[in-house]
Amino acid sequence: MKRALAAVLFASLALAGCGSVTAGVDFKAPAGWTSTPSILGRMQAWMKKARDNKQDEMVFLVRGSNANIDLRNIPQAGMGQISMAKQSTITICGNQKAQLLSGVGTGHSGEKQRLEMVSATVGQDSFVAMYLRPQSDPADPAAETAIRSLCPAKS
Repeated sequence: MKRALAAVLFASLALAGCGSVTAGVDFKAPAGWTSTPSILGRMQAWMKKARDNKQDEMVFLVRGSNANIDLRNIPQAGMGQISMAKQSTITICGNQKAQLLSGVGTGHSGEKQRLEMVSATVGQDSFVAMYLRPQSDPADPAAETAIRSLCPAKS
């Protein structure tokens, strides 16, 4: 988990800018998950104990300045070599284009982990939302929804 946080911190510094991590977006963190404090207003994480108690499930949100983000170049959340299962352009929030990357890698515990990342631009900022879980655990629907909620905030 420490390597995962370090990798996300690196990604947040690479995308650095000013402001709150969720300002201007309708991001909805998974209900009931434990949140960390926001780091420099640019990154925040939410965690839930995994069923095997070896590796927590985690959702990360990283906010950066408007830039073209290639998800293949983002550190893989502290995982070893990741085998990409899917990389595509998806539509979120009705008609907003976003990038999706999903794959499987090995976490620091040696267990296989599934990683999903969504990247989108909202206003003047770029966002990367990540969901990391043990491969043996079923996906949490609230976490799946959260990483796809990079929508402009409703006024």
